Amino acid sequence: EKIKKWGVQTGGAGGVNHAKLGIVLAASGDFNATCTFYVNVFLDMYHAHSVYCIPINVNTTSANSDPHVIERIKQQTGIFFAGGEPESVIESLFYKNHVPSPALLAIKEMFDAGILVSGSSAGAECMPSAVMVWGGTGSSYNALQFGTYDGSEVSDRDYQLYDKDGGVGLLDGFIIDAHFSDRGREGRLIRLLSDTRHLHHGANWGFGIDEDTALVITNVGTENEKAEVIGYKGVFFADVSQSNITAKYNSYSITNVMVHYLTHGDSLFLKNKTIIFSSSKSPMIGFERNSRAMTSTDVFNTNITISHSNEPLPVHYPEFVKVANSLFDSKLDNVSYGDTYEHNPTFRVYMSRSWSEAEGYTERGQDFQSNDITSYKNLQVNITSLG
Repeated sequence: EKIKKWGVQTGGAGGVNHAKLGIVLAASGDFNATCTFYVNVFLDMYHAHSVYCIPINVNTTSANSDPHVIERIKQQTGIFFAGGEPESVIESLFYKNHVPSPALLAIKEMFDAGILVSGSSAGAECMPSAVMVWGGTGSSYNALQFGTYDGSEVSDRDYQLYDKDGGVGLLDGFIIDAHFSDRGREGRLIRLLSDTRHLHHGANWGFGIDEDTALVITNVGTENEKAEVIGYKGVFFADVSQSNITAKYNSYSITNVMVHYLTHGDSLFLKNKTIIFSSSKSPMIGFERNSRAMTSTDVFNTNITISHSNEPLPVHYPEFVKVANSLFDSKLDNVSYGDTYEHNPTFRVYMSRSWSEAEGYTERGQDFQSNDITSYKNLQVNITSLG
């Protein structure tokens, strides 16, 4: 909720009592209830000037060319894509063969002119032009075991599905996933990237945004395009451009995936991939607190307790995050690993900070009961099935 407040008050949507927000509810399965929720959030709680629930969804696709609707869209000072099912956004805002509707073209025109466009959950996943993840499908384990599939060809939502034609196309060069570490989605993003990077809309880079966290991208399309993390948790960045894959039925391995995890105040310049850690953080090397790194027997564990208090991070970290952070906080270990809880096969995730450019940075908690805010870059990840 604080991130939504930031969008109204300081994020470029117009400011308190001036922001006119258009809410894209195409992903939602309940238009009226979701509209009421966002009217309360943005109008009553955060004092926007007005909220317009754009009346386009899978049941009202004709509205995507309605001149009155398009004119109302153009009157807004900010656009917010609500959560739900990202594939419903595509069905609602595109014609056949991925041809954008007049409503989507209006949003793109406004975005190019500099208005704030944001999204939550499916509303974030649909932003890029690259292959679009179907957010509610597949787990990391299932993706590693069975692979990922074009949603137009496979309907079983136990598999990890994607749209090969991409999302709405506001951003280029990467895939976005959401609810990320909170649901143990590291494995599924890596598999999706590796399975689809050869496609026309494939990408070597993917971003996984944790809950209660935002990735703010500015100077879009320029050499200074920058992504900055704000919020309680972090954003996972995976690069498979140099990875090698061995895949066959019920067996999969990928080596040399480069991973970064950035937290509040950290930035990544998207063109040259330069990472700038927040000035509030300090290098961990030489100041590690633990002798050995952790390992895990449930590396994609999603059964975590989330704190919704004013603490800067959740009390209990997801397993992948804990193991990776502990590696950079270890005096003795340069490698660690985590296994999947599921067997037949078990997948092992190897993590290494041995590369010379691997670095961990942290903002230490005030005492041992407080949470450190830890970031890292250039963690090498290999995943292999053990049988």
